[in-house]
Amino acid sequence: KEKKLFFIKNGLVVYNDREKKIFFDVVKPENNFINNKLHSGTLSFELSAKKEKIITNCGSLNKIYDDKPNYLRFSAAHSTIILNNTNISELDYKKSYTRIPQNINYQYKENINQLTLVCTHDGYKENYKKIVKRKLTISKLKNTIIGQDSIMPIKLNSKKILLNIRFHLMPDSQSSLTNSKKKVIIKTKNQNTWVFEADNELEIDESIFVDSNDKIQQSRQIVINGFVENSIKVI
Repeated sequence: KEKKLFFIKNGLVVYNDREKKIFFDVVKPENNFINNKLHSGTLSFELSAKKEKIITNCGSLNKIYDDKPNYLRFSAAHSTIILNNTNISELDYKKSYTRIPQNINYQYKENINQLTLVCTHDGYKENYKKIVKRKLTISKLKNTIIGQDSIMPIKLNSKKILLNIRFHLMPDSQSSLTNSKKKVIIKTKNQNTWVFEADNELEIDESIFVDSNDKIQQSRQIVINGFVENSIKVI
């Protein structure tokens, strides 16, 4: 019997239908075991469709007992929202996490046509006085996902803070930016074509992906860059 995993709170949210599968990270690091094994990718998501992966993280080495490279656990190695090139959770193997989100709030709403997942975290509350929210609206009838990312100030701060939203692509896919710089055409290994579209200008940067054989492959990532100040930033 199929279990609806989007009911899970404080963990990994999973949605799937006949065409697509989505993983959404709403995990709160709470104990040493979780802290040592997981990463700093709160609100990251991964997307597979038509039996192939589209949006991913940078992968992970298949090591059970030895420490994994810290860079694969950084926020920038995941498809999430990052402020000022700073990890959402600060990693330290000796002390586990030295800084983590204290509040991760997850909600969902479902009807016959779509499922909406909403999660916020306060991992940037102390250093940048911001709350971050990601809302995913998943169509059950079409292969369409609408994402909305919000960065909300909790205190006035005169400094501009760098914002990067990253979407890592699989190494066997091809991506091209349209003339408007607001759409990226993605062609997959199986010759399926997808469109990634945003209201903001997009960039395509280099990335890496560690495959199941621990081989590091060159890949690409779609990035939204900008700055946040004292007003709510919605993308």
